Amino acid sequence: MEKKVMDKPKDALTAVKEQPETYTPIHKGLRSRLFKTSIQAGKMDCTDEAALSELYDEFNSLVASIRLHHAMEENFIHPLLADRVPGGAEKLEEDHHVVDHLLDNLVAHLDRIRSKPTKFEKRRELTLEFYLAFNRFIAFFLNHIDVEEEHIRPTLWRLCTAEEVTAAVTKLLASQKPEEGFQNMAMMLSAANTDDLAGLITHAKAALPPEAIQAGLQLAESVLSARDWAALKSRIGIK
Repeated sequence: MEKKVMDKPKDALTAVKEQPETYTPIHKGLRSRLFKTSIQAGKMDCTDEAALSELYDEFNSLVASIRLHHAMEENFIHPLLADRVPGGAEKLEEDHHVVDHLLDNLVAHLDRIRSKPTKFEKRRELTLEFYLAFNRFIAFFLNHIDVEEEHIRPTLWRLCTAEEVTAAVTKLLASQKPEEGFQNMAMMLSAANTDDLAGLITHAKAALPPEAIQAGLQLAESVLSARDWAALKSRIGIK
């Protein structure tokens, strides 16, 4: 039987704006990366081995990022949700299993394409099948993260204190290895706005060592436009 997610309370949007963010910055980063990788796959010349290798490397890196994201949600967000809603995290974790299965299929298919000789007559068709299946995966994944943003986030804020959610987010950020945090930051910088980034950095300061924060700020300065970097510095109070 399909489990229903709680409806969002009428004042949910107001409540969320006043609370630390649980999903938006990283979800924006993942959406951006998914769309870019889809375009890369759609434009790729299947006879170009260098282009295929670039897609292979980027896709496997994306897969690792999605799996890390889900592991952190299951370790730090889902326990809080399950504590307040009976079975509240079950459908989310069922979706995570589906995501893992779909990603396994996509990785295996990409491996099969790479195993075929460049002159294999059906290589173009196999490459198209990867592109189509990847976009079906994107459709499923987008629906999953929409549920988290539109239903799970306001449910957490309705049933948990700000301190409890803040503590969960802080532990989640602190659990990342330096290279994982750096890659996640790079994804978020590709799509997040100044409000998103300012909130993220505020929470990161409570979870990460100063050198990690400094590295993140240096990355932000190198990626953001001069205007966006100036706005971010103003928001977080640095010169």
